[in-house]
Amino acid sequence: MISAENIKVSVVMPIYNAFDYLRPALDGVIHQTLTDIELICIDDGSTDNSLAVLKEYQKVDERVRIITENNAGPSIARNKGFARARGKYVIFLDADDFYEDTLLEKLYNMAENDSLDIAVCKFDIYNNRKATFEDNIRSDHGEIFNDSAIVSKNDYPDVILSCTTGYVWNKLFRREFLIEKELAFDEELRVFEDTHFVVNALSLADKIGKCHERLIHHRVYSNQPRNKLFKKYYSQVPVVYAKIKEFLRSHGMYIPLSQSFLNLSTSRCYKIYNLLWADAKKEFWNLLHEEYAEILGWTNAEPEYFESSEICDFVANVIVYNHNQFTKREDKGLKLRLKNVGRFLKAIQLRKRIKALLPKRKKSKLEKMDM
Repeated sequence: MISAENIKVSVVMPIYNAFDYLRPALDGVIHQTLTDIELICIDDGSTDNSLAVLKEYQKVDERVRIITENNAGPSIARNKGFARARGKYVIFLDADDFYEDTLLEKLYNMAENDSLDIAVCKFDIYNNRKATFEDNIRSDHGEIFNDSAIVSKNDYPDVILSCTTGYVWNKLFRREFLIEKELAFDEELRVFEDTHFVVNALSLADKIGKCHERLIHHRVYSNQPRNKLFKKYYSQVPVVYAKIKEFLRSHGMYIPLSQSFLNLSTSRCYKIYNLLWADAKKEFWNLLHEEYAEILGWTNAEPEYFESSEICDFVANVIVYNHNQFTKREDKGLKLRLKNVGRFLKAIQLRKRIKALLPKRKKSKLEKMDM
């Protein structure tokens, strides 16, 4: 039996109705070349036979530990698993993904040799319907890890928050780092809770390294459950970034990382907007226009802060126009540039002040009848 002080890595895996693909995930962990590990499985109220499979594996491998939860969501499940973790490092595995056998050994050795707070690895996409492996989308600034570089917020303050994906499952974290910085998954979030966790961790880590081998296979489906969840909770996306901004402020990191945060929040919201259907586009745009553009600090941004002129234009129009106004202008081929936003905002404010000073016009009989 492995003693608690000898555990090198804790693998925390929340499970909800994962019976169809749970065995490959479990096999990928228990067959790791690094054997001094523990696998903490949180069954989050599964109604299929997931729990039975976990108990089957626990009987033959003492490193498997089971926690039961009542469908509380992945954030609570991960937090409960982490609270029971005993390893020097911790990694969060999704129940439908699967590892290469050398994953934990390679990330552990890298973290130990370079005293890392976070060790990242590359991954690919496993298309469940086609049974094929495909390349993943690259992160915006993964090039800072070239030549096996060890990076941090101090070296790359303008891009550090988007140097890797917001996925939590391809990253090994030093457990004491997470405890010391009081990092946890936000239990109020239903989508992008992993992005919130990862970005906050990147903002505080002193040493981040990357293994350039593809060691994790991320399973996707034609009827991805996460997509269904996203369709229900897409309006939470700006909330996630508002929470990240507040975290950065509370830890004294917002000012030094403001440009990195600006490009991260604007590029992700722009991407989400373009993925939505017509009614959702309107709701999402107006949410940004009426509230979150100011909360996220977009209204104070200068054009030179942006890495993309396309996103810069998106921000300019979100600031000034509601969605109906924007689409009418778009139909006419009109575009507002960010450098002109200040002038437009001043004109709008002036019109509002003038309107407030004018006597209110009495409604005609016809207008009253229409009401």
